[in-house]
Amino acid sequence: MHKESPVVFARWGVPEANTKEPCFVADDAALPVNLHGCSVVLGHGGEARVEELLARSATRVLLSDAAMLDSTVVSRLIQRFDPELIGVALTARKRQVSWSLDMVSNADFRCLTPSFGKTGWEIVMSDGTASGTDAEWWVGEMLALGATLALIRVDMLDDDLNTCAGLVEAHGNKLWLSPWQHPDADLEPWVRYGQLRQLLLPEMNTRDATEMARICAAAMPEQKELVADTVVEAAEGVGATV
Repeated sequence: MHKESPVVFARWGVPEANTKEPCFVADDAALPVNLHGCSVVLGHGGEARVEELLARSATRVLLSDAAMLDSTVVSRLIQRFDPELIGVALTARKRQVSWSLDMVSNADFRCLTPSFGKTGWEIVMSDGTASGTDAEWWVGEMLALGATLALIRVDMLDDDLNTCAGLVEAHGNKLWLSPWQHPDADLEPWVRYGQLRQLLLPEMNTRDATEMARICAAAMPEQKELVADTVVEAAEGVGATV
């Protein structure tokens, strides 16, 4: 008998009847009155909007720009509400590394030095502007304040997988990742090498049951195949084309 994969999938959209997978929705004026089962991702919204969404039974509200501009917002909301109701969401991209000629450190030599010692991610504000803030550091700070979930939307290449693995090692099941501008990205490396175990699938998930099973199997390297019916059912449940 095959073991069940530890990978958990969530989807964008309001929960359908009898669905069990976690659901995320972007804040919008057209959201339904009852938000039970939904984690709502804010863009510009602040404390007043959080209070309104929680009053409509949102499972959790994830702050973005407001928390970036003033981290005390997170602290205040956690004091007012159950910490399980408050999280953060961010969009990230590879940090741009610049090079400069160092003529000070050693008078006998001149060398090019990078602006950062290692690759990493920079947070992008909801209007698309670069924040200059390191995503790994910020996530750690927000979770340390008491936020119970961090959603990162990012497009990963091979050299981003170590960053992902480090975040997963540090924060475990408080972390969700989702593709940003490339919804058809191959997610198997995210699971196999990035060690990711919680994936928010893009809104238009075109992956079929076989592809979903391959992603799940990447978390179970001791198994050559993962074809259990439960995996296929999970793939169908998140909107994959079968």
